[in-house]
Amino acid sequence: MCAAPHVTPVATSRDLARFIEVPYRLYRNDPNWIPPLRSDERRQLDAKSNPAYDHSEAQLFLAWRGATPVGRIAAIISRRYIERWHRKCGRFGWFECENDPATADALYGTAEEWLRERGMEEISGPLGFTDLDPTGFLVEGFDELPTIAGSYNPPYYNDFAVAHGYAKEVEYVEFRTTVPDELPAKVARLAEVLKKRSGVRVFSERNRKTLAATWGTEVFQLLNRAYVDLYGTTELSKRQIEFYIEGYLGHVEPEFIKLAVHGERLVGFVIAMPNLSRAFQKARGRLFPFGFIHLLRGMKTSKVLDFYVAGVSPEYRNRGIDLLMAYEMGKTALARGMTHAESNREMEENAKIQAQWKLYDRRLHRRSWVYTKRLT
Repeated sequence: MCAAPHVTPVATSRDLARFIEVPYRLYRNDPNWIPPLRSDERRQLDAKSNPAYDHSEAQLFLAWRGATPVGRIAAIISRRYIERWHRKCGRFGWFECENDPATADALYGTAEEWLRERGMEEISGPLGFTDLDPTGFLVEGFDELPTIAGSYNPPYYNDFAVAHGYAKEVEYVEFRTTVPDELPAKVARLAEVLKKRSGVRVFSERNRKTLAATWGTEVFQLLNRAYVDLYGTTELSKRQIEFYIEGYLGHVEPEFIKLAVHGERLVGFVIAMPNLSRAFQKARGRLFPFGFIHLLRGMKTSKVLDFYVAGVSPEYRNRGIDLLMAYEMGKTALARGMTHAESNREMEENAKIQAQWKLYDRRLHRRSWVYTKRLT
């Protein structure tokens, strides 16, 4: 009979290292798990490096059996979320757990109590500090390789959440699209009409430094405006924008970032990159000594394009700007010999963005849920 798990707070740098290592042990034999870079995880979870802590409070917890960590969870309070949505709702995130209900109950119970003690009336998750962080439990598509930004977990995570009193709050869907040998003629014709009608120019800034310096702040300020009414969103601060400029624009190949400009004003953007799932598996969570070689090779050889984040300024919606950007991205994908594209997560009811995928051969192949529970 297994010993009962006990849960302790992460209090030291060594504890944080153990917290980061938990999934590497739990998923060590899973062919569909994508190991994140340990350096990125530490940067995200360390209050000294992540500016989200400027207006958030968080506590990480580890579950133990004897001297072995067998689970983890983060309890998070985003003051900006509470102010924006007038909802005393805390979050849980970075949940990982052995296949044992008692361990899951201990982790959930500890996170809930920590939030309850700080006045929270609800809890939702899995969520991070912002909607750009890991989100949701996978509920469909367990047999396929996810993107490096996608959710992945064993099916029993959903069983544990429901058994502990959680219910679905929102659903995300992901599509896999076949890149055609040539872009559909009707899409090309429509793109030409939209260009003339809107006066919007879509292009890629070829120099990475120029991209970050000239357009980086505008991209994430536009994201703030475009995402203001979406589930779980909060406005990114100046320091957070700088954090994400480095994380997104500092490493993505510029040709896979499309900017939509009307006059001199940025009115839309889309960020994509070659799929690096296999490259991350080969890197095993480390850039050095050889991990970076796998990532660089993947950037050049991957035949799958991953869409990451996109936005259109609210006053330019319904003008076909998103279709123009997708069309230009399609031309880049064809030029690079891409065979497929991954949408990454979209809210299930986002009919406008999903209408674009209907123009291509696509299939819905992954679903993930965010759960919620009352604490009072």
